[in-house]
Amino acid sequence: MTLAPSGRADAIILIKAFYSPGEIAELASVSSSTILNYIKAGKLPAVRLSERTFRVPRKAVVRFLGLDEPAPKIVDRPDAEIDL
Repeated sequence: MTLAPSGRADAIILIKAFYSPGEIAELASVSSSTILNYIKAGKLPAVRLSERTFRVPRKAVVRFLGLDEPAPKIVDRPDAEIDL
């Protein structure tokens, strides 16, 4: 699977940029047909690679699964954080 260990048993960290409907179905504990229906209904954004192949961006998967993704750290002076 495409998950990275996070230190917590209940946490999921997605590490790929795009996921197949089958992978999302496994994470959500639903059938891949359900995920395809969401994609075709426009409820889950996806990129169509061919007539029968879709890939879903990580951000859409995070929103769909209701996962909390840490916000990026904003630094005023990035050079101040580097030890030379």
